Amino acid sequence: MTDKELAIMYAPHLYFDKNEPFSIDQIGYSVLHKSQRSPSFDRDIWIEEEKVSFVIEYQLYYDYDIQHMYDLEHFWVYVDHEGKVCDGEASAHGSYMNCYRYTRAIEDETHLPIYVQPGKHAMFPDGNLFKLFGEYEASCNKLAGIDGLLVKDMFKGLIMKNSYIDYQVCSYIREQFSFEPKHEFYLVPYEENIIVSWEELVVIIPGRINKLLKGLGLL
Repeated sequence: MTDKELAIMYAPHLYFDKNEPFSIDQIGYSVLHKSQRSPSFDRDIWIEEEKVSFVIEYQLYYDYDIQHMYDLEHFWVYVDHEGKVCDGEASAHGSYMNCYRYTRAIEDETHLPIYVQPGKHAMFPDGNLFKLFGEYEASCNKLAGIDGLLVKDMFKGLIMKNSYIDYQVCSYIREQFSFEPKHEFYLVPYEENIIVSWEELVVIIPGRINKLLKGLGLL
């Protein structure tokens, strides 16, 4: 089985709020067979080789977060030597947490069900847990667009950013996408063709952002 076939086979099931304004745009993947530094996130991936055959790191890319243009979240699926999911972790606001031990739920044998924070895209094993964030609802409306355009270090020099662009992106997000979370979640289908390797995705992202900026008349 190829790495892409594995990535499709174990891709998490994503549950979005019914009022979520953004869809998933691309999903990257890296298949890791030994402990190493994450290819795309600030952490080390530890693989207990007697228990785990490989880990798939997913990079979930959105053109927009409710507070900024560009968003990249991460998910890690741990697969044992029998091909069964044995653990899973997800990113949330710059950190990450275990999303398997809380419910130990598996859907269709190989897919972990994951709930996506409305607008913000952090991932939890239960949608009700997002209510723990103090600005859970405010970020979706009165704080919408506040961060303008995000440019991570890996994209510096490839994506243009200045205070004018930040202001215009903020205004656009606030006017076009502000919403009230419904607190009800549904399984979001996505096409397999949006799943690409991390090496492909890291090239795709700057092109997508620059195309969005041109569409807004900012380039």
